[in-house]
Amino acid sequence: MGLLNLSLNFNLNLSLSLLPILLLATPSATPGLTPIHTSAALYTDTHTHTHARALFSLALLSSVLDACLEAFKLCLGMQTGLNPSALNQGEFPACAAMTTGYVFRVENQATVMYLQKVGRTGHLTTLDVHPPPSRAGPDDKTWSRRRASLLSSMPGLLLVAGLTLFPSQTDSPSVALVASLALLILSRILSVIALRARTSPAAGAWRGAPEPGVRGDLLVLLSEDRWVRIRGLVDDLKAVTSGAWLGRPQSPACAALVEGLDWVARMLVYLAVVALGGATDAEKGTLVGAVLAGHLLLVYQNSQVDELVMNGRTVAVAGTPDSVKNYARRLDMAKELVKEMGRSDFAVRLGLINPDKGGTEKKQTEKGMGPGQEVVTM
Repeated sequence: MGLLNLSLNFNLNLSLSLLPILLLATPSATPGLTPIHTSAALYTDTHTHTHARALFSLALLSSVLDACLEAFKLCLGMQTGLNPSALNQGEFPACAAMTTGYVFRVENQATVMYLQKVGRTGHLTTLDVHPPPSRAGPDDKTWSRRRASLLSSMPGLLLVAGLTLFPSQTDSPSVALVASLALLILSRILSVIALRARTSPAAGAWRGAPEPGVRGDLLVLLSEDRWVRIRGLVDDLKAVTSGAWLGRPQSPACAALVEGLDWVARMLVYLAVVALGGATDAEKGTLVGAVLAGHLLLVYQNSQVDELVMNGRTVAVAGTPDSVKNYARRLDMAKELVKEMGRSDFAVRLGLINPDKGGTEKKQTEKGMGPGQEVVTM
């Protein structure tokens, strides 16, 4: 009986000592997606300022500070490779320009993810796209986002500060703990570099011909009967809807380098797990506890984000009383938009309404009848 109890205690202690390593080594529960990826998708500020040199330097310093904060964001499953399709769950919703009638699909995975986040079943959600700020450097909203980013980076920062500035007087941190933490931070640095290379303007994203000063109005039909209206300048609408979220560097050498950095970043996480095996149980718990705290803070931060930053533009729910409007039927929403826009071609092409039977729509148009007099059926 004594030998049995001793064996059980040994197995239990061994399992508890391996638990931090298993947590750190386990990939993300969602294939191809972690809270770090979601956070990066919600804030993709790749807009380049063309102001005076001093202001440009200020903007560059701000970007470097953001990158440093990103490097200290730690979460579980960091070795999981990013799959952009996991952001939007494979959905590419139909979209119509209500001012011109053209229909296309929104292929920017990060934008679709945000639309899914703010959309509600049976409601028309109205969003406004705000252009880039007229001056370089961080504004009030940028500082607010940076404070939120600092919160999710705090566990990693505190752990590094504790190991370097306040070492224990009795025993210093083991080489295994220091090496594991250094490998995790190095992994994050390489991941940030690779991600920014794929979201930079140099990645070759296609935005179409510029249309300065022209206002646009888009209607997006999401799954689960969620409808989103996006308003703003046409160039700003193109910046947040056209193209994919992640581009591919035009140079084959740069593309291979970015893929190599991403692969090395994932492998460094596994090396950090191996290095952590030589640490004490307390050190294992400390490191994994910091990673787990960063994970939970990232999840909370992502749940509280109410706007999307994409290519320097900010997308947010309109500040009007009817920004989120409920409709009993989709047909009611279609009729209202047709009446407001003075045309129905966008609704017909989206399948919201049926055209007049027997080609009467053309005859009525020739007689000067407005879209409000068309026969709208469903």
